[in-house]
Amino acid sequence: MFNTHTKTFRTAMTLVPLSVFAIVASFGLGMQTAGDLRAIDASSATETPRGDVTGDGTVDVRDVVLILEVSQGYRDATPAELTADPNENGVLTVDDAIRVLRTLSPR
Repeated sequence: MFNTHTKTFRTAMTLVPLSVFAIVASFGLGMQTAGDLRAIDASSATETPRGDVTGDGTVDVRDVVLILEVSQGYRDATPAELTADPNENGVLTVDDAIRVLRTLSPR
């Protein structure tokens, strides 16, 4: 019985330093990536919502149609339309239209 308790104690003493290391490493990574967050100021809160390519203040099917027209080459996107790009990569594609449709679909 004493031998069993000794093994358990040794195992616990091995795991404690590993646990402390994991916690410290996680905290360190969290602190490092905390700088990647960006604050939203009052001026950006009034910008066009992502996906509102028409600029009418709402994201709807008209935005999807306009994105598809641009992505298929029927017309060129204006700079204002590109700023409303749903995935923020600067190009309006079919993927953007699908993103907007997913936000519009009932859950």
